[in-house]
Amino acid sequence: MILALAAGFTGCTMHITMNPSSAAELASKHIPHKILLFMDGEFRNYHWQGFSSAELQGLDYNLGSASKNLFIDAFKRVSEGVTVVESRPTYPVAGHGDIVLVVHPRIDRFSEKHNPFIRNANYYAEITYQVTVYDKIGRIALEKDYTAGGVEMGSMDVYRNHAAPAEKAMAQAIVMIIDDISKLAPHQNPDNQER
Repeated sequence: MILALAAGFTGCTMHITMNPSSAAELASKHIPHKILLFMDGEFRNYHWQGFSSAELQGLDYNLGSASKNLFIDAFKRVSEGVTVVESRPTYPVAGHGDIVLVVHPRIDRFSEKHNPFIRNANYYAEITYQVTVYDKIGRIALEKDYTAGGVEMGSMDVYRNHAAPAEKAMAQAIVMIIDDISKLAPHQNPDNQER
């Protein structure tokens, strides 16, 4: 009978939704530029799928939707303004006022780890974002991978067990990304270089 129950559960998938936030960590951060945030369909729709041996179910992490919301919220908090686009902009960036930096994030990899037998053990997650930042005329100002991890003690809420460490990893990564972008100085008079 136990084998029959296990076989029945293996066909199910846990859909993990996340709502990461880094508001507290970003309170003292500032990017003195307007940002064009380029998030393509691959980024926005990114899902990672795995298997929970503890729950005998598939795992489907909706990382794209959570990352999209996190990036928009974070850049709104720290920059002079954000414009979101879903397709690659043409350079020089025109029609967006005084946009200075174009930020293009991608999800490179994700992993999770949990104890297969003990629900209240630690749950782990790690995410890597690839971020390319361009100036308004299309030159690469920053190109870097950002890897961050999160850990959370498990509880009886199996969805939170999986979501919470992923949220922590994403929130930690965005703080590292914002830190680096805030150090970028815009090129001198980029409008003059367009001519």
